[in-house]
Amino acid sequence: MTERSGRRRRLSLPRTIPGLVLVVAAASALITAALGGLTYWFVHEEIERQIDHRVDIETRALLEYEREHGFDALIEAVRIRDLASKPGTVGYLDDEPGDDERSMGYAVVDAAGHRRAGRLDARMPPPGWSEFVPFVRPDGTPAIAQGINARLSNGGRLLVAADRTIVDRMDFVLLRLFIAAVALLMLASVGTTLAFGVTIRRRLRAMESRASAIMAGDMTQRMPVHGGADELDGLATVLNRMLDRISTLLSNLREVSSGLAHDLRTPLSRVSAKLEKAAALATDPAQRDLLDAASDDTDELIGLFASLLAITEIDGKLVRKRFVPVDVADAVREIAEAHRPSLEDAGLRLELSIEPATVHGDKALIQRIVANLLDNALVHAHPGRSVSVTSLTEGRETVIRVADDGPGVPLKDQPRIFERLVRLDTNRGSPGHGLGLSMVQAIAAAHDGTARIVAGPPGMVVEIRLPAGDDDDAEV
Repeated sequence: MTERSGRRRRLSLPRTIPGLVLVVAAASALITAALGGLTYWFVHEEIERQIDHRVDIETRALLEYEREHGFDALIEAVRIRDLASKPGTVGYLDDEPGDDERSMGYAVVDAAGHRRAGRLDARMPPPGWSEFVPFVRPDGTPAIAQGINARLSNGGRLLVAADRTIVDRMDFVLLRLFIAAVALLMLASVGTTLAFGVTIRRRLRAMESRASAIMAGDMTQRMPVHGGADELDGLATVLNRMLDRISTLLSNLREVSSGLAHDLRTPLSRVSAKLEKAAALATDPAQRDLLDAASDDTDELIGLFASLLAITEIDGKLVRKRFVPVDVADAVREIAEAHRPSLEDAGLRLELSIEPATVHGDKALIQRIVANLLDNALVHAHPGRSVSVTSLTEGRETVIRVADDGPGVPLKDQPRIFERLVRLDTNRGSPGHGLGLSMVQAIAAAHDGTARIVAGPPGMVVEIRLPAGDDDDAEV
């Protein structure tokens, strides 16, 4: 299975526009090379065949003439053919006397090997066909011919050869045509592929932009449909239907959640009020304490519902509509100073390290991050120790860190610490419902940031990283 999947990966098409352009260009070049090679081979072989055919016919005619009229008559016939040739040719000219490339040359030797006729300046090749017969033209330039060395009836030899210049010239012409065709086809294929790729990339980027807006909480956005009835329009239509369905479900969920919260919060508030009234009227101290405890539990339950609904709202990123430039340094210092009395009452020392920093977000939510982390430190930090709050800018990010010297979080439990309703403290009597850090992570995500535990023993360090904003427009 691994080998098969690996083979599929190797054979898969590229998934980027530049890669697709390279593949199309390479495929076009290979196809053009194959077609060009076949064309070259066919034309080359056809010219060779025609030359061979002419040489063969001329040789047969002269041999037949020699058998009928004798050796001397053959010599005279070759001389006539040579005389019919213009200077600069190798010999006999056919119907187009000015075409040197289609001319043929002759050489006749007797049985003793002495040349008797023919102006072809070449050594006698071996008997039979010869593809390459070097010769010298009358103007002194070397050239190559192909021809037949045939035996005469008296033991002499007849050489009939045709100039191969036309073959070489046609090869050169075909090579230039081949290079031009490859270049033009590659330009056309690359240009077409680039145009196609740019169009597809533009449409995909538009879809990506809409998807990012939807992820940011704007559920009114939909994928663009161009009306072309192509595959991308089909995909966009399906995605839009899915988004319509999701919007409907989210709307129903919000209505149910809001109604449920209202329906539960109102009776619980009434119960809490009645418990407080009953506690005020109770004369027995034990009953009063019991009623006060019940009222506190009811208020805690109301707070739990409020926290769950707040996290749901933040996860939906609807809060982004309220985002403005925020002075993080001022917001962090303000909420930290508000917690200083309670921390000091618990025997903890608050240390601040605040540097100028700005984000585009919600000031109250950013302060909620710090407040939840300080509340967490208030529960777990050891008395007599310190809790530090830091805010600064690192590159294009605003960083908020809250560190305490509590028991810390085991490495194996760190991935779970931001989950909802997860409490690593086994003592269920300790305050909290396991939603504080979940809300911290939800607020960070709503600001396109992250929340994580960083190494910092003893105790725990929670680091929040948010995209930095513009200092000039910060809201204080």
